[in-house]
Amino acid sequence: MKASILIVEDDRAASTYIRLLLEGEGYTVRTTSNGVEALVALEEESFDLMLSDVNMPEMGGLELTSHVQQRWHGLPVIVITADNDVSDVVEAMQLGAINYLVKPAPPALVLSAVEKALAARTREQRGGGHAAEIMGTSKGIVKVRHLVALAARSDVHVLITGETGTGKELVAHAIHRTSNLTDGPFVAHNCAVSPRDLFESEFFGHRKGAFTGAEREHAGLLTRADGGVLFLDELETLDPIHQAKLLRVLDDGVIRPVGSEETHQVSVRFLAATNLDPAKMMASDGLREDLYYRLRGFEIAIPPLRERREDIPALAMHFDPPDAPGFTPEAIDLLARAPWPGNVRQLRNAVISARAAAGESKIGSHHISVDSATTPRRERSSQLVVQGGTLREIERNAIVQTIESCGGNRTQAAQMLGIDRSTLRRKLKEFGIE
Repeated sequence: MKASILIVEDDRAASTYIRLLLEGEGYTVRTTSNGVEALVALEEESFDLMLSDVNMPEMGGLELTSHVQQRWHGLPVIVITADNDVSDVVEAMQLGAINYLVKPAPPALVLSAVEKALAARTREQRGGGHAAEIMGTSKGIVKVRHLVALAARSDVHVLITGETGTGKELVAHAIHRTSNLTDGPFVAHNCAVSPRDLFESEFFGHRKGAFTGAEREHAGLLTRADGGVLFLDELETLDPIHQAKLLRVLDDGVIRPVGSEETHQVSVRFLAATNLDPAKMMASDGLREDLYYRLRGFEIAIPPLRERREDIPALAMHFDPPDAPGFTPEAIDLLARAPWPGNVRQLRNAVISARAAAGESKIGSHHISVDSATTPRRERSSQLVVQGGTLREIERNAIVQTIESCGGNRTQAAQMLGIDRSTLRRKLKEFGIE
């Protein structure tokens, strides 16, 4: 049986056009002329999709979309605008709309948008949504799952923010697996490990013989992600010059491999992640403002673990093998009170280490490493002695002292320095530190 669709449109000609088009494809259609009538219709019967104009009397499409997300959360919404007002479109997406159409929309475009929306809804209903993998019942994490579901039903780019270890790549995977691009590739790339002089080759690819060492043709990240998702982690490490080149791809989807005179088109959805505050990055010229606004069709901020302590017991049990004997109450209490500067990733490592120490017994508080679980970053960083010299020398000394204070443990050193292991690894190589 074909889906049931609600049309909310005060322009009778436009409403009739869409209704006849959809009925011609076998869909069941009901029409209303404003948001108030639409709310009545939603109370009276169940729909699989809603198409709503933005500007209408009594109640417009934006207010209606907000009501739908609160009362009928699973109902996908496509908004219709007459003038391609970008501000209206952005606001509608933030409120929960999954797509938009500009009048007069060609029949093929209308049908394509409808089919994609319904396919995404079907995937969510069958699979329960991979956002369920993002565990927790805290208010912050519930909001994250809600935004993941909205982002999955849309084609817009997404910016994911959060401290190191909060699960930004997990969120990116959840979006991809419940989106209409789920059958396409998911290509993940950490910008921190990209050599600056090889950016074009890394992203756009190169032809054989394009430069010394180019012994074979290389397909870049954008080509490999064509028809799917490119996940860019540690966006803050990308050079502003390279950000400008990436922005051009976001604008037109055209790439040219190094050493080639020919260009070709790619269709890639970008999911980008950063552990820094985007506003501060833009203020310090670390992030181009135009790139930021192109990437944040949706912005999903993942809360640090210290702000969702009620989720820690469930997470700890999840990281422990299902057939293991579990934890003592004292161990759970210790885990719930620890500051976790490394967030969920650090908690997972602590649980794995504790299980190795406990063996087939319950994990007790004495099995949990106090050093890795409870020592706040600020207490240990106070051991650093800042010496004079150039900024580069000061940075090198800080890294050396931090690693020494951690007994050579690079994971702990990275957490103290406020960076992740890949960035620390790059810094060690850059400074020639063994």
